[in-house]
Amino acid sequence: MWVAVEAWDFGDLSEFFELLNSKYQNLILARLGLNNATMLSRWMQQTSHLRNRCAHHTRIWNQASPNPLAVPAVPYFQMMGLDQHALKRLYGVIAVIWFLLKKIAPASTWINDVADLIDSKPAMPGCTFKAMGFLDETGFPRKLFGIYQVAA
Repeated sequence: MWVAVEAWDFGDLSEFFELLNSKYQNLILARLGLNNATMLSRWMQQTSHLRNRCAHHTRIWNQASPNPLAVPAVPYFQMMGLDQHALKRLYGVIAVIWFLLKKIAPASTWINDVADLIDSKPAMPGCTFKAMGFLDETGFPRKLFGIYQVAA
């Protein structure tokens, strides 16, 4: 079984999660501090979509999902300033992934790499931070994620 599970992608994971009895869905949701199975399934689908775009070297900076992500009314998401624009774009997915990673891999430093990558984007006409869903053009909002850029 473990060999089969290791071969799953996020798309498979979301489908199998949806097939679970609600008792088991609720156990997973509780572990993540959530209470909405449909929302978690949608998060997994959006993560799968982002992963596929990255794997196929497709641009992601200005892509918008037709359906904005839903997020719970918890302080973490409230402080992120996620409006409908952000919830359809890269910033919303990053916020969701980091929320989940903090629950399942609290020692992860993934967000530091993401912040550095986003802040190192080249200046190109039309390629703005707002096009990625960020609040403004100052770069990755490190303070909101509790990280700070180390001076070089």
